[in-house]
Amino acid sequence: MRGFFDLARSVNSNAIVSLMVARIIYAVNWYNIGSIFSLIALDFTENVAGLGILTGSFYLGLGLGQVPGGILAAKIGPRKTAIYGTIIASSACLLSGLVSGFYQIAPLRLVAGLGMAFVFAPGVALIAKYFGHRAEGLGVGVYNAVFYLGGALGLFGWAVFGSLFGWRLSLVSSGALGIASGLVMLFILPVDDLRQEFSVKRSALMKVLTDRSLILLGLKLFGITGGASLVTAIMVYYMEGTMQVSSALAGLIGGLALLLALVASPIAGRNYDRQRDASRPLFLSGVAMGIGLVFASITTIYWATLSTLIVGFCSGIGTTVGFSAAREVNAGGEYEALAVGWVNSLQLYSGFVWPILFSFIVISSSYMVAWLVAGFCTIILASCALMWRVPHRHR
Repeated sequence: MRGFFDLARSVNSNAIVSLMVARIIYAVNWYNIGSIFSLIALDFTENVAGLGILTGSFYLGLGLGQVPGGILAAKIGPRKTAIYGTIIASSACLLSGLVSGFYQIAPLRLVAGLGMAFVFAPGVALIAKYFGHRAEGLGVGVYNAVFYLGGALGLFGWAVFGSLFGWRLSLVSSGALGIASGLVMLFILPVDDLRQEFSVKRSALMKVLTDRSLILLGLKLFGITGGASLVTAIMVYYMEGTMQVSSALAGLIGGLALLLALVASPIAGRNYDRQRDASRPLFLSGVAMGIGLVFASITTIYWATLSTLIVGFCSGIGTTVGFSAAREVNAGGEYEALAVGWVNSLQLYSGFVWPILFSFIVISSSYMVAWLVAGFCTIILASCALMWRVPHRHR
C-alpha cells in the first residue's frame, strides 16, 4: 500500500483520485439495477426474464460502444472521451428512475452501456500513464479494484438505499453522482497531449481490429465475463426468490463477489508486471470460475455464498490480466485505448448473451439446470482458450 501512495505522489495525485472516485460511482451505476430489481419487478409485475432483458441491453450497449469509444479517444484524447461517456451514462441512469413503464428502462440501459463504453478503455490508458513505466499492470489492477469496490457498494449499499427510499430515488441519486464526477474530471484531469497532425486512418484501425493477439484475448475473456455477469446481475434476485433471503443480506452476499475481485485485481496486476504471461492465469481463473458457477446450482445460502466468492476472485484475475495484456499491444500509441476497447467489446458480448440464455433456461427448466449449464460452458471455454496462445509482445 505504501508503494501505491508513493506512485500517486510521483504523478498527478488529484487526477488519480478523481479517476478513482468516478470509477466507483461508475460501478454503482453498473450494478445497482441487480440489487433493486426485485423492487422494480414488484412495481411492473416482472420476473427473471425482465432482469435478463435489462442486463442484456446494458451489455449490448457496452459491447457496441467500445470500438467507437477507442476511435474517439484516438481522435480527441482519452480525457475528453472519458468525461463525455461518464456524463452520457450517468444521465441515462438518472432518467431510468423517472420512467412510467418497465420497457422504457431497457433502451436507457442500452444508452448507459454505450456511455460507459466510452469511459473504460480511455480510463485504462490514463491510469497506466499516471502510474508510469513498469507499473502499468498495477495501475490497471488498482483501477479495476476500485471498480469492484463501487460494484459492492452498488449491490449492497443501494439494496439498502432502495429498500428505505425506493428504487426510483436510488437510480436518480446514483445518476446525479455520476454526472457530478464527470464535471469534477473536467476540471482536474490534465489536458491530453495530442499530436496536431494526427488523423484516424482506416489502415491503422484495421491493423488493431484484425490483430490476432487482441482477438484471442477477447475470446479468452468470453467465458470469464459471461460467468461473472450472471453472479453480479442475477445472484441477488436468485437468492431473494428461491431462498427467501432479505434484499439487504442478498445484496451483501452479492457484493462479496466484487470485494474478492477487488483483492485479486492488484495482485494479478503486479504479477503480470513481473511475468508478462496472460494464458495461464486466464485458463486457471476460467476453470475455477466454472466450478464456482456449478456450486450455485445447490440451492442453499452457503453454496451461493461460496459460489459468489470464487466467481468474484476469478473475475478480478481474469479481467486485470486480460486488459493489461491488451493495453501492452499498443502501449503509448494513439490506438492504445482502441486496443483495450476492442478486447473489451469482444468479451462483453458474453454479458449480452449469457443472462438472456440463462433466464430462458430458468423459465423453461430451473435455476439448477441454468447454473450447471453456465458452469460447464465456462470450463469448456477456458479449456479451449488454453490452446490459443497469445503472442508475447516485447516493449
